[in-house]
Amino acid sequence: MVVTIADRLDSPYLANLANRLIAEHAASGLSKPEFAEFVGMSGSQFRYVRRRLGNPSITMLAEISKKLRVPLYELLEAKPVRDRKNPSGAKMVETIGAVVNERFRNSGLTKQEFAKFLNVSLPQLYLITDGVSNPSLLVLVELAERLDISLWELLGVESARKPASGANRAAKPKTSRVARLPAQRGA
Repeated sequence: MVVTIADRLDSPYLANLANRLIAEHAASGLSKPEFAEFVGMSGSQFRYVRRRLGNPSITMLAEISKKLRVPLYELLEAKPVRDRKNPSGAKMVETIGAVVNERFRNSGLTKQEFAKFLNVSLPQLYLITDGVSNPSLLVLVELAERLDISLWELLGVESARKPASGANRAAKPKTSRVARLPAQRGA
């Protein structure tokens, strides 16, 4: 999966993260290098994330969330809490693996076909399904989109929504540029 600079600049998640980090830094009274160290980043990583050019991994985002005592979803979007959880980075990586594995088993595709569908390499798919991959935020956004679930469901922050019936899915136009799994298309 290739994530371009344009993807980064267009990401509302990265924009919200940058804005939140800028605000937290201003409120902290720390210098930029001190604040970067406090949240677990190098100075250059902090600079790139502030400028929306960085694409942090899920474990880095979980560490920032923990250090700032701000739930991950509050760092990345401004939505009401509802019934959201705040899992650790390791738990999110494990959940990503479990969700992708379940979707693979229900897809009827071979591992190679499923990897192609997700736009990842076969070795990367194995790392994801084994729960040892540490994908970046924008890779996770694309995975969630391709699996037709929310980012928060993929991370285990929100409970999985109940799948719509075939008739309901057909009635709803898909605004995503991503094709559905064969099982989701009714094939």
